[in-house]
Amino acid sequence: MLERWLKPHYLYRPGQAGRRLLRALTGSLPRSAVVTLPWGLPLLIDATESIGRQIWHLGVHDLAVGETLWRLVGRGDLALDVGANLGHMTSIMALRAGPSGRVLCFEPHPEVYRRLEDNVALFRRQGSRPALAAIEPSRSALGAAAGAAFLATEDYFDRQRGTARLTQARTPIPVSVTTLDAELRERTAAVVKIDVEGGEMDVLEGGAEALAAGRIRSIVYEGHPPARRRLAEHLASFGYHVCGLGWNLRGLVLSGPAEAPHVPPFQPPNFLATLDPDLVLPRLRHRGWQVL
Repeated sequence: MLERWLKPHYLYRPGQAGRRLLRALTGSLPRSAVVTLPWGLPLLIDATESIGRQIWHLGVHDLAVGETLWRLVGRGDLALDVGANLGHMTSIMALRAGPSGRVLCFEPHPEVYRRLEDNVALFRRQGSRPALAAIEPSRSALGAAAGAAFLATEDYFDRQRGTARLTQARTPIPVSVTTLDAELRERTAAVVKIDVEGGEMDVLEGGAEALAAGRIRSIVYEGHPPARRRLAEHLASFGYHVCGLGWNLRGLVLSGPAEAPHVPPFQPPNFLATLDPDLVLPRLRHRGWQVL
């Protein structure tokens, strides 16, 4: 029971613990609710599915990734959110990049994309809060080559709407596919976040020109075994330093490129690849939680 509450989400934001206790008394999870994220932006969620439920209970989704993006995206940066889902990470990037920055976000599933569009509209109506970067949502998937593909979903998709993945088998959900190189053109990205349910290598292969030219400074990506080692070795071949992104009460915990990061079982293993470890790693090792 103590472990349930002994989390930075509650220790750094006691009000979130109070909200969870009050919500627990109702005994129900709303299918549609607008919550205010710790950085002040609104987000429309469905608390009956996995990502929305984490945000409803904890205030944020995937703490290690959010903290990493908060520390790495700076004013005027170009950032990409590949597999944007509801736009939770997009909101961090847009706030940190500021009005002179730009965020490109990609979500191919039509139902999830509509929720992303709704949230981008909410961000743009955020009134007196700090100005955001320009946000460009796209319903395209990113892959190894431009073209067409299909999305596969599991029977539990309604409960976990971040699980759609590209497939060549024909399904009722056709999607267009673009590449990192096509979207970046000759521009340099400060950070690219990739969460595409096992298609991370295809996304990287579609960005081979940008990777070879050093035009992506840092990449935050989901890395499940058995692809974890292959992804790390591929990025290392382009000169990237790779480490795992875990966390404890005091802050981020960095691990080796092939190790499972220290995260709770309800969160996926994520990794950072950066061309500038001497600058980036000290930023991440600073204790505390800025995103909370």
